[in-house]
Amino acid sequence: MAGLVTSFVSARLIKRAKFLVLIFLGLIIFFTNLYFLKIWPKTKEIPTINWEDIEKQETTIRSSASNLKTTPTIPPEKTSSSSSSSSSLSHSSPRVGDSAGNQLTPSISARSPEKTLANNLTFKSSSCAYRMKEIQDGILLFRNITIRSKLGRARALETRLEHPRENDEFFTLLRGFFTVYCDGDVSQAKEKLHAAERYYALTTWIVALEVANPSRHLLLGTNQSFQAGHYLAIQRVEFANVYWTVIDLLDIFITTQLLGIEPEKLNIILMDAHPASQLDPFWSVLFQRLIKANNDRIFAESNDVEFENLVWRYPRAKSPLLDRNLQSLKYIQPFRSFVLKRFGIPSGTRLRNCSQHNLNVLVSFRRDYKSHPRNLDGTIDRKIANEKDVVNEMESYFPKANITTAQLDLLPLKTQLELVAQADVFFGMHGAAHVFPIFMSPGGAVIEMFNFNSGNWHMGKIATLSGHSHITWTNNNWKLVNRNTKSTTIPAGVPSMLIRKAIEKICAQRK
Repeated sequence: MAGLVTSFVSARLIKRAKFLVLIFLGLIIFFTNLYFLKIWPKTKEIPTINWEDIEKQETTIRSSASNLKTTPTIPPEKTSSSSSSSSSLSHSSPRVGDSAGNQLTPSISARSPEKTLANNLTFKSSSCAYRMKEIQDGILLFRNITIRSKLGRARALETRLEHPRENDEFFTLLRGFFTVYCDGDVSQAKEKLHAAERYYALTTWIVALEVANPSRHLLLGTNQSFQAGHYLAIQRVEFANVYWTVIDLLDIFITTQLLGIEPEKLNIILMDAHPASQLDPFWSVLFQRLIKANNDRIFAESNDVEFENLVWRYPRAKSPLLDRNLQSLKYIQPFRSFVLKRFGIPSGTRLRNCSQHNLNVLVSFRRDYKSHPRNLDGTIDRKIANEKDVVNEMESYFPKANITTAQLDLLPLKTQLELVAQADVFFGMHGAAHVFPIFMSPGGAVIEMFNFNSGNWHMGKIATLSGHSHITWTNNNWKLVNRNTKSTTIPAGVPSMLIRKAIEKICAQRK
């Protein structure tokens, strides 16, 4: 009897134990499911990819893609482009005015439903070697290259900085910011970058360039848009300085000529986060469309933006205006005509009246002004202390001359260019404004005044390459310099002497 009781009790205990185990396992399963339900929405949208080992994945991706019997249908992407088709590029865009009275070219967006990712990567040549081409001097042309804007960051865009440094306004680019999806030998494509690698200016961009198999895009499932036309990427340095801005603009113009692109149909991608400046109309008026990296609508609408043609210009070190030994430059007069025409300013040759000395003299005064956030006090060096005396002497000695005085940086950019285009003589202390004579009609004269021997030859080079006489005067007397106001007193007789030399040189060319 005792044995039966023991056997019965053991059976009941075993059943209870099984029941408790089942309850325990059920609770584990319940809380596990609850946990995964909680975190799943956060992880579902972000597939994790080991980018370091991505090259090892290429073989697997390629073989998987070759086994696909049909190409997956991809819905047409929204297109935001400077032109909806190649034929529309032959027509000028309607232009409107900005607040300063300058003409601007509005952004044009168009849909291109027939353009899909499959079209771009399959029906065009997808060979890696085809996608990259070095033109000359470090100019690189990419076909169907993708910008993945989220892989570029600038502190100035992400943090409210009261006094940003220049480096805060430059982008830090991660590998893959520029991506070329292509087939074939990747090494052939990379060979084409060797020439550009010599130039430090392009190093960070080359490091950020990734060459990947087209099938990877399908695996990532990104939303890509397509931008037709020609685009040029540029990172501006000294963006608020008119001298360096004109250097950049001329370099871009020369690049378009080497590529056979009409400059007014070129689109610009600004690879920097600089604030607005008074020189911005140069960029918005001269070119078809202006795009700011990471801060433009097209990057907000698409994860990746594919550009039909993207140019990296030659580095600034190769700029012809920085070549002291250069004797002539065939691009200057076409560049002058291009800029003036885009601003609606006549660009023909001026007929100068030498018999009556009825010439236009533009006197450029340097005065304190704030050109950008890092110039907090707005103090400008090399000002003329006795401006009125200088002008009175000119008017007294040359009553028939048309003398105009201006602080150019206070005027709308179009007005500045109008004054320069009509000038026969450009007069002033050495400064960035001496780049403006590049827009004067050839055969004029440029007067540049220095304090002591600065050794600066750049403005003289611009003057002579632009077809003008270059006349200099150097002050070697410290007593004429006010170090507190950073201004120089021009001695009596000097202004009239310089203007006389200018008129003689102009009129000697007309005989």
